[in-house]
Amino acid sequence: MKKRQKMLAVLLASTTLAATLVGCGGQAADSQGSSDGGQETAAATESETTEEQEQASSGDVQVLNFYAWTSPENMVPLTEAFNQDYAGKYEMVYQKLADAATMTINTALGSGEPIDVMTQASAMDLRIRADDGVYLGLKQFFDKEGWTYEEKIGSAMEETMNIEGDYYAIPYCNNINMVWFNKKMFDEAGMEYPQSGWTWDDFRETAIAMTHGEGGDKVYGAMLDYADGDGDNYWDLIARQKLGAFTYYNDDFTATRFDAPEFKESLDYFYNLAMVDKCIVPVDEYTALQYHKDPTGMAGLYNGKYAMWIAPVYGCLYLNESYGEVPEGTDIGVVDMPTVDGGATITTCYTSTASIPATCKDPDAAWEALKYICIEHAELFAGPKAMHPGYEFQSDEERDAFNHIIFDGKPGLDVDMAMEVMALDRTLVSKDTTVRKGQVGINEAIKNNMTLVFSGEMSVDEALANLKEQGDAAIAADQ
Repeated sequence: MKKRQKMLAVLLASTTLAATLVGCGGQAADSQGSSDGGQETAAATESETTEEQEQASSGDVQVLNFYAWTSPENMVPLTEAFNQDYAGKYEMVYQKLADAATMTINTALGSGEPIDVMTQASAMDLRIRADDGVYLGLKQFFDKEGWTYEEKIGSAMEETMNIEGDYYAIPYCNNINMVWFNKKMFDEAGMEYPQSGWTWDDFRETAIAMTHGEGGDKVYGAMLDYADGDGDNYWDLIARQKLGAFTYYNDDFTATRFDAPEFKESLDYFYNLAMVDKCIVPVDEYTALQYHKDPTGMAGLYNGKYAMWIAPVYGCLYLNESYGEVPEGTDIGVVDMPTVDGGATITTCYTSTASIPATCKDPDAAWEALKYICIEHAELFAGPKAMHPGYEFQSDEERDAFNHIIFDGKPGLDVDMAMEVMALDRTLVSKDTTVRKGQVGINEAIKNNMTLVFSGEMSVDEALANLKEQGDAAIAADQ
């Protein structure tokens, strides 16, 4: 209880700190659709052994090495807080990975360097490493704390992180998808703002109404990652809302369910937006302007290229001037995702996670660091990234304090609206995939077929038939 109270106190005091961190560091979000990985590729990690670290290693203080890809200057508050709280016992040393790529992290894990906590953005990478014995199971630590994973982390995360009864990572962030919109554009068009409880039909009607112009001057009603296969694949959103986690698989994971009517409904809907209504940014423009990069996505929204943008909550991070000058008068709102019937809100989400390598010399010490980063003081790691923590909030006050860290200090954002929306109840469906059977083949089939669908070279029915055939073949090959 004392730690929870302390964390809430820190949350309430962290808003200014979070805004300062992001403003000086230019830090980007770091999960699917991220933009801060991949800029540095010369080495797997960037770290220098300081005199202070050498002294700590040679004395009684135990060094705990935390690996991630965030800018080092943005990690100072976390490491300083941990080292103060564990003074004389542990010292956390941050080791910067060059990026979040699979090979980068695998290289670090196989380097022989001491690693106590490792992060990753890919749930599939997590599963492979767990299966290969690279990571320690964490249920033992949850049991010692008297916690269950579901109670602490939530049912949506537990469903996808449960690997044959154990857990090999804790989400350090929960990226909840929302709809951002340009309030000025709605005002100028005399349109009412989108409201929570709206339907996909409402979204379509709004996108059509907000689309105007021709050629290079055309303004679209919405932009979303829907076609390239490397982004968030929002073409399957309706299917995910209806089918839940592990959407691509049947109940026993022996086949895909691309032949389910929910996939037909979902792909038909987004095909119509793109190819019939022409009210969302088309594939060629999406690719040419690199709208899959989140800073570019937000810039397109506040510069009036489109009126709505589907992106995670951390999308507000890109209103910081470190990503480009925000035009005077920018006014960005946020609303829950639409649903099919306008009933209970169902929102997709995904995570980035942190794990303890099996080679860790002191698992109990590593657990203290992992717990501190992901649960006890997420406001020092996830918060400055404008990401929600991976755990369940225990009170409205705790939730609101964390949301202030995320939203305050973002130029041009309607903070009051964002706070109100994030206080609403919603059911989360995790997009994380920790099922290995056929996953590589399924992902490749999606990328190949969706590119053709949204370029007008393949019909919806043909694409779904291909996904079913190719996906089932991939699963069979992995049996």
